[in-house]
Amino acid sequence: MTISKAADFSLSYSIGSVSADGIPNISPRFVLGILENEKLLFADAFENKTFHNINAWPKVTAAVFDRDTQGGYQLKGDAEGQSDPKLISQAETKLKEFGIYEKPKKVWTLAVKEIFS
Repeated sequence: MTISKAADFSLSYSIGSVSADGIPNISPRFVLGILENEKLLFADAFENKTFHNINAWPKVTAAVFDRDTQGGYQLKGDAEGQSDPKLISQAETKLKEFGIYEKPKKVWTLAVKEIFS
């Protein structure tokens, strides 16, 4: 899988993160864009476990499942907070397309370091 394959926004992503206390969490997310062909754009509309976990420990994993091919991938890397107003606007617009009308509390990217199939 290449990062550009993630542009298929119909794919279902689950994001795994870990709290400062070592408690794992997994949560569904929408990919909101691709940056530099190596980073996936995400946003948190609420201050949830993922939001707090990536503030405490930026290592995350993303599991993606492609229903059409019955294939799956795991992407590992680092969460990086984003403050660029254009990215925040892009994330907000994409969230609305998915029916989430809250303004993002945090916009972040997953800088992919490893891909496993």
